[in-house]
Amino acid sequence: MARKSLNKSIFRLVVGLIVFTSITLFLIVWLATINQTQKRLDAGLEIGQNVLERVLKSREDLLFTSAHVLAADFGFKQAVASKDKATIDSALENHGSRINADLMALIALDGKTITSAPDILPPNKDFPYTSIFNDILKGGGTSVLMMLDQQLYQVIMLTVNAPRPIALALIGFKLDIVTLQELTAITKLNTSLQVFNNKQETYQISTLSPPNMEKALSQIETRPSWLSITVSRDIPYISRQFILGDELGHKTVLTLSEDVQRLFSDFTDLQLRLFITGTLAILLASLLGALFSNRIAKPLALLAIKAKEISVGNYSNPIDMHCSTEEVSQLSEAFTSMQGNIQLREEKITFQARHDNLTSLYNRQFVETLIEKKFEAGSPFLVIGINIFGFRGINDIFGYHNGDKCLTELALRLSSFGGISARLTGGELLWLPDGIPSDTFITTMKSKLEAAVNIGEFNIDLKVALGLMTCPKDAKTPEEIFKSMNIVLDEAQITRQFILPFDPSLEARYSRRLAIITELKNALKNAPHELTLNYQPKLNIQTGKVTHVEALIRWTNPRLGFVSPEDFIAIAEQAGFIQHVTQWVIKQAINDAEKFYHAGFPQSVAINLSAKDIMNASLLTQIVELIDARNLPRDCVSFELTEGDLVKDHAKAIAHMQAYQDAGFKLAIDDFGTGYSSMAYLQNLPVNTLKVDKSFVMNLHEQEGDKKIVQTVINLAHNFDMNVVAEGVENLESLRLLAKWGCELAQGYYICRPIKADDLLVWLAEHNQKEWLM
Repeated sequence: MARKSLNKSIFRLVVGLIVFTSITLFLIVWLATINQTQKRLDAGLEIGQNVLERVLKSREDLLFTSAHVLAADFGFKQAVASKDKATIDSALENHGSRINADLMALIALDGKTITSAPDILPPNKDFPYTSIFNDILKGGGTSVLMMLDQQLYQVIMLTVNAPRPIALALIGFKLDIVTLQELTAITKLNTSLQVFNNKQETYQISTLSPPNMEKALSQIETRPSWLSITVSRDIPYISRQFILGDELGHKTVLTLSEDVQRLFSDFTDLQLRLFITGTLAILLASLLGALFSNRIAKPLALLAIKAKEISVGNYSNPIDMHCSTEEVSQLSEAFTSMQGNIQLREEKITFQARHDNLTSLYNRQFVETLIEKKFEAGSPFLVIGINIFGFRGINDIFGYHNGDKCLTELALRLSSFGGISARLTGGELLWLPDGIPSDTFITTMKSKLEAAVNIGEFNIDLKVALGLMTCPKDAKTPEEIFKSMNIVLDEAQITRQFILPFDPSLEARYSRRLAIITELKNALKNAPHELTLNYQPKLNIQTGKVTHVEALIRWTNPRLGFVSPEDFIAIAEQAGFIQHVTQWVIKQAINDAEKFYHAGFPQSVAINLSAKDIMNASLLTQIVELIDARNLPRDCVSFELTEGDLVKDHAKAIAHMQAYQDAGFKLAIDDFGTGYSSMAYLQNLPVNTLKVDKSFVMNLHEQEGDKKIVQTVINLAHNFDMNVVAEGVENLESLRLLAKWGCELAQGYYICRPIKADDLLVWLAEHNQKEWLM
C-alpha cells in the first residue's frame, strides 16, 4: 500500500470535513425546506379546496333560502295558479335582483318552461332536464349543477305548492370566470373548471391562460424534484383536482393550481446563499488546513527521525525541539521520556534474559554462552554443581515461600566467592570459579553454604551436594556439562557422597536408574506379573507360633533381571510414583491375607508404607474398602513405617497415623534406633510396635554393645506399652537372648527366609508344632 504524506492527509482531512459538513448541511436544509414546502403546498391546496366548497355551499344555502321564500310567497303561488305571466315575471325579477341571481325560471309540471329571466329558457318549450322532476316532487327540491345555454349554473329547484305542487321554481348562479377569479383572490390558487359530457369536454374556464392551464392540468398530483425546481424548472404548477358534481349526464371537475416558482422562490434563494457560504468555507478551510498540516507535519517528521535513531539503539542524542503547539511539545517531551524508559527497559530486559528472576544469578541459557567462551579460551576450568539435598522436603514442610528464601540466601553466599554463578533449575546451582580451587577451599565453601538459614521463627538447616567436573577433560560442550552434572548430583544424593567428582562410570549407573524407572512403570501398567510378594514369618517368641508375616516386594524384569527392592523402591520415591508401587503391594497383600485366613492361618500381614503413603489421606479409604469387600478382620493387615521419614513432618504424620489406629490397624516403627529416636518423640507416636533394626540383632550373641541397645529398646517399648519385633535373627543364641529379655516377636533367616504365599502355607503347616528355643 502506497504511503501518504501526513501533510497532505491533514489537508485532505480538514478540507474533506468542511466539504462533507457543507454538503451535509445543504442536504439537511434542502430536505427540511422542501419537506416544509411540500407540507405548505398540501395545506394550501387542502385549504383552497375547503374554501371553494364552503363558497359553493354558501351560495347553495342562499339559493335555497331565496327559492323557499319565492315558492312560499302567497302572491306568487296565486299568480302561478292563475297563470298570470306578468305577475310571475315581476316576482321572479324582484327575487332575482334581491339575491343577484343569474337565472330565475318557472317550470310547469309537464316539463314546459313557463318563463325565465333572463330569457334563456324559451316559454312553452320542454325543459332540458325533466329527468330530475320525480326526485324534486318526492323530495320537494334539489341542488344541482346544470349546463344551460352553454353556461354552467349552480341551481336550486323547489316545488311551488298550493297546497299540492303546481309548478317548479328555479334559481341559479353562474359558475363563470368571474366566480373563479373571486375564488383565486380568496385562496391565492389558480382555478380551472371543466365540464365533461360522455368524457368529452363541453365547457372550460380558467384563471390561467390556455397554455398555462394545459400545463397545470398535466401536473395533477405531481411532486416536484430538486432538479425541476432549481435547474430545469419544467413543472411550473402543482395541481389538485376534485369533482364538483356528476349528474344530468355531465361531470363537473374543478382544478386548483399552485405556482411552483412562487412557492419555492425562498427555497431557491436559501440554496444559493448556502452554496456561496459553503464555497467560501471550503476555500478558507483549504488555506487554514495547509498552514495547520505543515505546522503539525514538520515537527513530526523530525520526531520520526529521532524514533529511527531510538529503534537502532542510539539513545545518546537528546530530543531538543521548540514548538508553539502544546500537543507537539508534549509529544516531544513524551519522546524524550520514552527514550529514557526504553533504555532502562532494554537494560532490564537484557538483565532478565540473562538472570534468574528469584536469585538474580545467571540463568541456564546465558551461563551456557559464558561456558562456551571458557571453552574457546582453551584453558582448563572447574565446574561445580550445587544441589540442595531434600529441597522438595523443605518446600513441603516449611512452604515454598521459605524454600525460596533458602535458595536466595544460598545464591548470595555463592556469589560472595566470586567467579560465575548460575541457577539451572529448582534447587540446582552452578559455579565456575575464577581459578582451580583446592580441596580444602571446596570443603570450607560447602560448610559456609550449609549454614542454617534464619527465617524469623526458626532456622532451616541446609545440606548441599557438590558435583565437580574438570573441563575440557570431563566435558567438551555446555550440553555435556549439564547432562553429566545431573548424573553426578543424582549419584551424590543417592550415595550420600556430598562432594563427588565426575567419573564416567557414573553414567552407567545413571542409565540403569533411568532403565529401572522406565521398566518399573511399564511393569506396574502392563506387566504386573513381573512383580511378586514374598513373606517372611515373624515368630511369637512367647507362644512359639508364627502369628505375623512381613510382605516384601520382589521384581524380576526380562531386561534388567532381578532388581533389589532397595534399588527400585528408592528410585520410585525419587521419581514420584511410589504410590503406584504401594497400591499394587496393598492389593496383592490383602488378596494373600484372604488366602491365609481361609486356609486356617490367620496371619497379620505387615505392609511397608513410605512417608508419602502415610500422608496420602485417600489411601486409608482404599485399604478399608478392599478389606471390607472380602469380609476380613482389620487385624489381618498391619503397617510398618520408617522412623526417619516421619520426623520430617512430625505433627502431620501423627494425625494420619492416628487415623489408621482409629480404623483398627496396628502400626510399627521400622528400623528403630537408626533415626531420630527420642523419648518425647516416641511418647507422641500412635504406634503399637517397635521394630529393632537388624544391624543391632545379627551379631547380638557376640556384641555386648548390641545387647545393651536391644535390651534398652525392649525396656523402652514396654514402658510405653509397645511390643518389640527384632529383625535379623540369624541364630538360636540370639533368639534365646530375645526370649530372655521379653521380646515379643522375632524375624530373620534363622526362622525363615522370605518365601512366596503358597510356599508360606506349606511352611506354616510343617512348622506349626516346632519348638524354636530347643
